[in-house]
Amino acid sequence: MLARLAPAAAFLSLLAACSSMSEVTSVDKNTYSVTYSSGTQLLTWVELKNQTLQRAEQYCESLGRKLQKPKVTSNHATGLGSKRATVTFECGAVEPPKGAAK
Repeated sequence: MLARLAPAAAFLSLLAACSSMSEVTSVDKNTYSVTYSSGTQLLTWVELKNQTLQRAEQYCESLGRKLQKPKVTSNHATGLGSKRATVTFECGAVEPPKGAAK
């Protein structure tokens, strides 16, 4: 009996790992977009949004800039459906600390 369930269990575990983060794409001058899809992974909307925002922030930091004006949209999936969040954002100049010499 267990031997018959093993392929099904392997398939389900494979499905659970099918989440994906898109590449960051340019949508306009200094404006970018990134999308994270949960696949069948059970994530809350907060987790999904935070992971997508974190990727946007990492991207801006890799350019020596900072995340600005993030706008989060979603596909509003409910239940066990795949959730998807998209963050459209800008990478702005990093401001020197207040009181720092210019």
